Amino acid sequence: MPIVHRLIIPLLLGLAVNLTGCLYYGQYSIRSESPPGSSIDPDYFHTDPSPMPPRPLSQRDRDGYTIQKLQFKHHVAFLYVPDRIRTAPAIIIHPITQGEYFTKQMAHSFAQAGFVSLRFQSHGHFLLAKNSDDALTSFESLLKNDVMDVMEGIDWLDAQPFVDRERIGIVGVSMGAIISSVVAGADPRIRAGVFILGGGDLAGILFSSTEPSVVSLRNRIEEEEDLTPEELLSEVGRRLRNVDPLTYASRLDPNRILMINAYFDHVIRRRYAMALWKAAGEPSMVMLPTGHYSAALFFDYAQRLALAHFQKVFGLGKK
Repeated sequence: MPIVHRLIIPLLLGLAVNLTGCLYYGQYSIRSESPPGSSIDPDYFHTDPSPMPPRPLSQRDRDGYTIQKLQFKHHVAFLYVPDRIRTAPAIIIHPITQGEYFTKQMAHSFAQAGFVSLRFQSHGHFLLAKNSDDALTSFESLLKNDVMDVMEGIDWLDAQPFVDRERIGIVGVSMGAIISSVVAGADPRIRAGVFILGGGDLAGILFSSTEPSVVSLRNRIEEEEDLTPEELLSEVGRRLRNVDPLTYASRLDPNRILMINAYFDHVIRRRYAMALWKAAGEPSMVMLPTGHYSAALFFDYAQRLALAHFQKVFGLGKK
C-alpha cells in the first residue's frame, strides 16, 4: 500500500496558524454520502467521434520549446512542445478557477524537462454559475464541459506524431484537481495523475467551504430550491454525481496517482481530500501544513513533486 506522507513540520505549523486564521477542522454540521462508482453513466461524457480539431490562435517560440494557443469547443488551451523531440509524454494541466500563474510555471517546467504540455485556461465556474438562471444546473454543465474539453484534448493529443499516446498524464490545482481526477477516472487513456488541493464529494465541499465564491453559489442554490438542508444536500449530491471525483475514484490506479493537500484547508476541507484518497485506493499523499491559499508557499515544492511523479511513472529521466 502506498505510504501517506505527512509534511507536518512543527516550526511551520506556527506560520500556518497565522496564515490560515481559524484552525477548526472537526465535525461539520452537514455531510453527504459518497457517490458509488457503480452509478457511472457510460453516456454522460459522450464526445463526438470525429471532433473538429482546435483552432490555432497564435504561436511563439521560447528558449527550448514552442507555445501554441488553441481554441477548443468551450475553452482556450496552450500547447507546449519541447524542441528537438521525436515523441514525448504529454501532461494535461488544469488550473484553479481564476488565475494562471501557477499552472503557467508548471507548464514551463514540464516543457524544460522534456514533456509536451496542454495547459487549459482558467475561468470563473462559481461566478458564471451564480449569475445564471439555474445555478445548480449551470454549475454541473460547466464542470461537464470542462471534462469533455479535456477529453477532446486527449483525442487531439492522441493524433499528434510528437505525443506518446501511451504516456499521457494529467495534473490540476484546486478546481482543476477536481476536473483532473474526474478525467483520470473516466478516461482510461490517462495513465498518471497529480491532484493538488482537490478532493471528492462535491455536495459536501459545496456546503462546507468558506471560499466566498463557493458560498455565493451555495446561497444562490439555496434560494432557488425549496428544500430542507438535508433534502438540498441530497439533491445536490444526486445532481452532481456524474461530475464528482468519488464516482470515478475506484477506477484510478493508486500506484500512478499523487495527491497533494493542505491540512488546514477550509476551501476543500481535509475530510473531502481524505475521502478521495480512500476511494482511490490510498495513493501517495503529501499533506502540507497550510490552508488552501497559504499552500502557495509550497508551490515550487509541489511542482517538483509533480514533475518527479510523472518522470517516475513514465520513465522519463531527470535533466
